[in-house]
Amino acid sequence: MKKKIKRLLAVGLAAALVISLAACGSSTSGSSGSSSDQASGTEAAADSNVKTIKFFHRFPDDPANSFIEEKIAEYEAAHSDIDIVITSAQNQPFKEKIKTVVGTAEEPDIYYSWAGEFSERFIRENLILDLTPYLEADSAWKDSLIESQMVNYTTADGMVYGIPFRLDGKVFAYNRDIFDALKLEVPATWDEFKAVLEKIKADGTYTPLAEGNQDQWPGAHYIGTLNQMLVADDVRAADFDPATGTFTDPGYVKALDLYQELVPYMNIGVNGMTHDMARQLFTTGQAAMCYIELVEITNLYQETEGTDFNWGMFVFPTVEGAGNPDILTGEPEGFVVSANTKYPDECVEFLKWFLGPEVGAQQAEVVGWFNASKGIADNLDDEGLVEAYNLIMNAEKMGPWFDASLYSTVCEEYLQQISDITNGDVSSEDAMAKIQATAKEAQTLVK
Repeated sequence: MKKKIKRLLAVGLAAALVISLAACGSSTSGSSGSSSDQASGTEAAADSNVKTIKFFHRFPDDPANSFIEEKIAEYEAAHSDIDIVITSAQNQPFKEKIKTVVGTAEEPDIYYSWAGEFSERFIRENLILDLTPYLEADSAWKDSLIESQMVNYTTADGMVYGIPFRLDGKVFAYNRDIFDALKLEVPATWDEFKAVLEKIKADGTYTPLAEGNQDQWPGAHYIGTLNQMLVADDVRAADFDPATGTFTDPGYVKALDLYQELVPYMNIGVNGMTHDMARQLFTTGQAAMCYIELVEITNLYQETEGTDFNWGMFVFPTVEGAGNPDILTGEPEGFVVSANTKYPDECVEFLKWFLGPEVGAQQAEVVGWFNASKGIADNLDDEGLVEAYNLIMNAEKMGPWFDASLYSTVCEEYLQQISDITNGDVSSEDAMAKIQATAKEAQTLVK
């Protein structure tokens, strides 16, 4: 795939950034309560009719950051009573920050949050606004959203707590030129995948598989996908619940074993390299494959702009087991509203627009990400984005992000054990024994 998604003109982006900074008092430093935020809040307070809404997201880099700021500036221009103060942080710092500020005076009114346990830990403390009444009161809004994606932001008892900002899934990106040169076929099964990896390694020219696990979530995406194929859906669901989780199914050990089989085909220093660094091994032609999220297609285009980089994608090869091989790993990610906000109605009205079809179509064109509004990809002609969208829409079922589905202590232990397995420091059996012990302890914490 060599097409490029359309980008905003540099001049337009710069102008939008200036407007947004002036209108929103935004901060892209990633720190809450920055001087620009405080100044904006002070100015807003001078006018009792102005309602200040704190907005926290995890995309401080362009094109996403500039797009978000431009859209918020546009909304403010049409709503003189609304002042939206923006802060942002990179993925890992964002996760650490949001866990500490939710439920405190620093809590944002609207913030980015993952579906599943990452958000539901806050729901158990009544810290996230229930959006169900708003959707029931506005049937047009409810009907405009893709049901298969909204189910991810719906609890077991029917509470809708978030609206997707971007749809996503995991695939292997591969270098077509390397595959052609080595006469390789796209693998459909685990054995075929291992054979492809072995041929690339034997050639000695390229790293077969680019991987960077410094932040630990990339390894968890492998394990999450393997668990889906090796462990039955109902067993995994019970284990995701901290009140019932045991992780004793033998499929969990098998998943770690299979992941361990892949490590020799990865680049050196996996745990010391970020995912972005690993992806660049792929986009510079040094690695033949990389396990990426579909939202990273934008990154592939940016990193290979001006080159003839020729790439394709395939879903995770099938592994025989008790699970479901037809699940596509990847949940939508989106925004939630604080239950403590002074302005719940205003926050919801903004999200209706910001995560609606009009802005969604612009977002797909400019950033390359789809929100959950119906029909936003109808006019796209970029083959990479169209293929990504169709993969998500045609998936029999979406699988949750593994690290976002686990109870906090279980997640920390699981991620550490995956990291240790990557280093060759622990066996799969010993790793699962530690995870099982942590899960047993977690049961006592939530009962």
